[in-house]
Parts: sequence; structure tokens; C-alpha cells
Amino acid sequence: QALLIFTHVPNSMITVLVVVFALGSTLQTVAFLSGASSLPIVIDTDIGSDFDDSVALAFALQSSSLDVRLVVTATGDTSARARIVAKYLTAYGRDDIPIAIGISDNRTARGALYDWATDFNLDEYKGGVFSDGVGKMASTITELDMKQKVSIISIAPASNFPSLLQRFPDVVHHADVKAMSGSIYRGYGNASIPAAEYNVQHCPSCSDAMYRANWNVTTTPLDTCGVVRLSGKSWDVLLNSTNKVAPVLMESWIYWCLHRDACSLTPGSQTDVFFDAVAVYLCFPEDSSLINFEALKVEVTDSGHTVINDSMGSLIELALSWKEDGLKTFEMFLASAIGSES
Repeated sequence: QALLIFTHVPNSMITVLVVVFALGSTLQTVAFLSGASSLPIVIDTDIGSDFDDSVALAFALQSSSLDVRLVVTATGDTSARARIVAKYLTAYGRDDIPIAIGISDNRTARGALYDWATDFNLDEYKGGVFSDGVGKMASTITELDMKQKVSIISIAPASNFPSLLQRFPDVVHHADVKAMSGSIYRGYGNASIPAAEYNVQHCPSCSDAMYRANWNVTTTPLDTCGVVRLSGKSWDVLLNSTNKVAPVLMESWIYWCLHRDACSLTPGSQTDVFFDAVAVYLCFPEDSSLINFEALKVEVTDSGHTVINDSMGSLIELALSWKEDGLKTFEMFLASAIGSES
């Protein structure tokens, strides 16, 4: 069960929301600030294929410590992906957020959510749709007059990054990167053998460019993001929420699930893995309370593997493991944030 406690910091406009979770015989707490300066973020996503991008977008929008300034689509039919984003944002009442169409790699594979959004006219989206996704990404980042850097949440193959870095090299001085990327010690399904993780394997040179650029990169490899699923009480939180976001998310999940071979709608079953939600959590100031980090030099191989290489690798801050009860706490926190009535 979760207990929400609101308290005010004296002599300020800041409210602290402390979420206390009862997990077995222990209590876990997660706190975040509302009313404080929120972190500006740009989301780079291949939404529409796997459902974790949809969850990550909802999580970011429902997190008061984050300020979504732009959503950029990546890989495949990036215009179709933009339509999915537009349908979500409009339904959520956040059609003030601009959408940028990223670089298409002309692959013909269609995501399970593409048809869910065909009834939405992208030309009528109120927040603006920009055909030069990389250009809009750069201008959004560099034109923000803020003391803190913009965080790019990369939850897709890094296909937009080589062009971004080549056309706008100064962007590295205004941004950092939080990415769902790679596999260090654990593979898919928490296997003991690392894997060529999809986002890296799709374009190894793109991930290498993102890693090697002169900005701070923090990643959640499969070691931490590859085990996040909702089930039981955390899943019930989303199913029972009546806010603007959760019912739309659940509607799209049912559509997505019905168009997938390996997806169960059976009550009480666990969800697919929500990899990308952890990349959003890396932007939270309290992320270290649940995750163990280590800075290591990582090399991207031609096969799409990410290996430790002290002489050739790029220094990356890696979310390598969950602290005790950290995973269960995060799963409940994720569901509670998306299902929040605020």
C-alpha cells in the first residue's frame, strides 16, 4: 500500500510529496518536489512499437518535477509515430507540447499502435508539428534560457543523434542524456549473459556517437530496466485510476495487446517489461535512492553489444542494479505517478 504525505518547506512555495510504500515488513519512501523549478526535458522516442514508450511518456507528463518541452520521433515511419504522440497528448490535455518528426530509416515494419492513431489528423494538432525534427530538437535545447541543462530522454535507437551532433555541435553545452541503452552484465529476461540490446543494435554507430559526444550520458541498461513489470497492486493502481491519463493509456494498451501475439489480457497477469520508464526516472533528483550507479568506460561494438573497455570506451554513468526493495518500490511509484489525480 502507498501513503501519500504532503508537507511544505518553510519560507518557500515548495511542496514535498513523500510516497511511503509498505513492502513486506519494510517501508520504502520516494520523495519529489512540486512547485520547485522543474527539469526541462526532450523525449526522443520510437513510440508505437513496444508499449513501454507509451508508459514512459505518461510517466514524464505526470511527474511534476519534469517539464516536457518537446517530443521527437525516431526510426521507421516517424510521421506515423508523431500521430500517436499527438493523439496521446491531445487526450491528456497536453496539446501545448510541440512534436518533431525525426529521421526515418525507411524501414517498413509497422508498430502495433500505428492503426490506433489513424483517426487523428496530425495537421490539426494544436501544439505544432515540425518536419525537421533534429532542427527543432536543437533549437528547443539551445534557446531555453535556463541555468540547468536540458535532459534528452533517449528511449529509441539513437538515429537522430549523429545528425544532431553534426549539424548543431554546440548542443552538447546545453544538454545531457538519459538513455535506455545497452546491456552490461545482464541480458534480456535478466539472463546472466549480456545481450545486444535493441536500441544499440539497431544502429551501433548512432549509439557510439551519442556516447562519445562531450556531454554527460547516464543510461539504464537491461541490468536495471529489463526487469520492470507491473502486476498485482501496482497494476491495479492504473486499472482503477480515473484521471485524464491512465484510462487513455489503458485503452491504447488493450489495442496494442490485441494486436500482439505474446500479450495476455488475463486479469492479474503481469505487464510486458516497461524498459523506458527507468530512463525517465533517471531525471529525478532522487533516483539514487533506489538504484546503484557506477561510472564505467563503455565501448559499442559493431554487433551492438556494449562492453567495458577502459582504454577505448566512453565514460558513462550506468544504473547497474536495484537497491534492496528498490525495484518493487519503483514499480509502485511508477503506477502511482501515472495514476495520480493531480
